[in-house]
Amino acid sequence: MKIFNEHAVSPVVGVMLMLVVVVIIAAIVSGVAGGMAKGQTKSPQATIQGEFSVTSGLQIIHAGGDVLPTNGLVITVANGPAFGSNLESYTLNTVDMANVTNAAGTPVAFRNPTSGQIDGYNITAFSPGDTYFVNITNCEPTFFQKTVYSSKGTYTYDGTHWTFSKSGDSFWALNFVNPANIGKTFYLDVSDKASGALISRSVVKITG
Repeated sequence: MKIFNEHAVSPVVGVMLMLVVVVIIAAIVSGVAGGMAKGQTKSPQATIQGEFSVTSGLQIIHAGGDVLPTNGLVITVANGPAFGSNLESYTLNTVDMANVTNAAGTPVAFRNPTSGQIDGYNITAFSPGDTYFVNITNCEPTFFQKTVYSSKGTYTYDGTHWTFSKSGDSFWALNFVNPANIGKTFYLDVSDKASGALISRSVVKITG
């Protein structure tokens, strides 16, 4: 009667089971990593430049990079250090896309006359080489720089410049349209609405 030695069977089965477990874990990890990669949306990349004149207003220039869908953009302005320290967050204002036009004068966005909210876009893409404009008449501080407009006086556009009835007002000193601020700079930021990621920041010098 022969007696077979079966002591070597158990280690072989154990090794095979470990290999199966390792393969399963690797497949799971690969699947999860692949799903995460697919779920991540790449933020657009672009270089946006700005120019501002107290007599003509703001230009927003797409100097290169990705085509940007206009309904996915948030454009903001904020006073730079030349206006005073720690003013950036306080003076942050969102540019109203209904007051922004293309080179032909067509408003980028249009409003619902009932709700007053942005209801759609006439211009759907901001492409390299394009320039958007905010006319000087649409740079009135009461809606262009809402956080720093003053209710202590009256803003007047004389056909060339904006003026304010109280020249020494501290808020008037922060307004881009104030001719006394020629030479100072502010920040023009373009961000992705969906992710909140900053696409581009431009330092804009105020000119005459």
